[in-house]
Amino acid sequence: MNRQNLNFLIGILLVLLNSCKTTQTSVLVADSYDEKKNQTTLTLLPYGNIVFPEKWAKTSYNQVSKQHFFTNNESTTIAVTKNPKDKYPFYKNNQTDNEFVTDFVKWDAEYWQKIGLKVTTVDNQADKGYILWQAKSDEKNVNTIFLFGCKNGFAYNFSGTSEKWTETKIKDFLVRLFNDN
Repeated sequence: MNRQNLNFLIGILLVLLNSCKTTQTSVLVADSYDEKKNQTTLTLLPYGNIVFPEKWAKTSYNQVSKQHFFTNNESTTIAVTKNPKDKYPFYKNNQTDNEFVTDFVKWDAEYWQKIGLKVTTVDNQADKGYILWQAKSDEKNVNTIFLFGCKNGFAYNFSGTSEKWTETKIKDFLVRLFNDN
């Protein structure tokens, strides 16, 4: 094969490979605890960090929901997610953060209701970028408090459950988490 044909073949292969690119973004994930600052950092490159106060240990990751689960020394569990808002099926161009977060809660609440949990809005602060809501079932022993928020082009999904923390403490923690990140 002569050099001209080889260059042509390489050019065609490069064009084919370039046209087969996927639109999925690879996310590099790391978590760490800084003892001096007494804070845990979840790094989600290229999306940024989620920093929360005190020491938390990562326990699991849900590939479907993109949730990272952490627990502290009081057995309180939090789940955190930060994704571009255009990755969600209900996203619309020119949608305000207020509209997005309202649709976000509606979309996820439908799932919890379908599996038999009672869903209530705890504090609608959509004008500030977030809504606190709760999914609960005494029969199923489930009581999860959520904060869904949106700012700077990102959707935030935070939740907390605890047998030791009060509901007020969980709510305050989630609001602080949203405001600080």
